[in-house]
Amino acid sequence: MEAPVSIAIETSCRRGGVALGAADRLLETARFRADSRQSVQLIARLDELLARHGLRAREVDEAYVSIGPGSFTGLRVGIAAARVLGQVVEKLRCVGVPTVEAVAENAAALEFEHLAVVMDAKEQTVYIATFARQAGGLVPEGPPRLIAADEFQAETPKPLLVIGEGLWYQPLSGEGITIGDEEFWLPTVEGVWRVGRRMAKDGQFEDCHHLRPLYLREPEAVRLWEKRARGGKNN
Repeated sequence: MEAPVSIAIETSCRRGGVALGAADRLLETARFRADSRQSVQLIARLDELLARHGLRAREVDEAYVSIGPGSFTGLRVGIAAARVLGQVVEKLRCVGVPTVEAVAENAAALEFEHLAVVMDAKEQTVYIATFARQAGGLVPEGPPRLIAADEFQAETPKPLLVIGEGLWYQPLSGEGITIGDEEFWLPTVEGVWRVGRRMAKDGQFEDCHHLRPLYLREPEAVRLWEKRARGGKNN
């Protein structure tokens, strides 16, 4: 099998998956529901995928992992799996794939001038990343940012195609804005693999043990604890 042998892991949303690639070829994917027993399903699907191609974990060279934003639990599961694999496979090199870039990959074959991936950040706020098409693929138009949902129309370039799970929570509309079909709103493991492969070819690796999830907000339990702690200090 051509080197590098690579895997991709997507657990940032309810549609989980793993993928296997060799050099620049995506060989196969396996999906699972990420709403329960995620870690068990991830490991089982990955083992099955490697076995079907006559591979063992120690033969994997690169791992591309969706790092968020996304599900608190899901991101921890995916990143923990990459860290464990990094302990077992000394040569393993990891790429942390921003989830918004994996979502943007869904629209790679669509016609647009500007593309926005939108995620819900709660409290009438959205996390947005915008992209333009250039020879060689999609390129970010600046870093992702948090903006108020009611400022979206004024703060984004037009004409604009919008996709992303944030549309389920923050309906966005206006002149020059087109909403993409729902089939393009969630990340896929194929998208994670394609973005991860490009990042790997650019040398954008990081130590597996230093992978960190990208959260838009602290988990609810942490915020409640901090709120109570502040209240205690004020009494």
